[in-house]
Amino acid sequence: MNSREKAVDIVSVNLTTDTGYNIFRDLNFTLFAGETAIISGSAGSGKTYLSELIIGGQRPNSGSVNIFGQNIYSAGEGQKAAIRRRIGGVGGIFDLLPFDTVEINLQYPLILRGASRKARKMKSEQIMAQLNISALRSRKVTSLTRGERLKVLLARAIIADQPLLLIDEPLDRMGPAAATDINTVLKRLSVSGYTMLILTTEQEKPSIPQAREFRLYEGRLL
Repeated sequence: MNSREKAVDIVSVNLTTDTGYNIFRDLNFTLFAGETAIISGSAGSGKTYLSELIIGGQRPNSGSVNIFGQNIYSAGEGQKAAIRRRIGGVGGIFDLLPFDTVEINLQYPLILRGASRKARKMKSEQIMAQLNISALRSRKVTSLTRGERLKVLLARAIIADQPLLLIDEPLDRMGPAAATDINTVLKRLSVSGYTMLILTTEQEKPSIPQAREFRLYEGRLL
């Protein structure tokens, strides 16, 4: 029996559209803290719905969605917001402040917490070095490539101490060199024990040896 904390625990979820289409049928999935899981599926398989389920944006018809032991759909608005703050990542609701520099974007979570200028500088420098993006510190977000933006988003989630990283199609529309670079970053984060759920197509699936892999097909995980 696995005694680790469950970062994500989806139990017997059914989700049907207003037109009667079954998106999920008795969907069950558990991601333990410190694990990486990759869920692949074709366009229209339900990956976006799954992402929205996890962040509290798509209430299921039945079943429960638990994030670090809390059912996000039975939580009050304040508690739901607190749960969402524990989730960082790439794609969907996650974005950067477009007209600010990379350094300001990375320090923003620390500014909100009232951290000192020295503490913000030290932490952001440490994470930029870890993800090899120190050269980007003074760049405006609008000037970044897709691969650079992705690494900055990951860096910000790490700085914010968000314990769950939800990463949507990290290699989408990437050239070979950029895809290899991002794959290396994801492998490094996985080995370091970050909790990551990666949603992707089969064709653009990252290669992370220690990740658990699933396929989303006809409303179920295989």
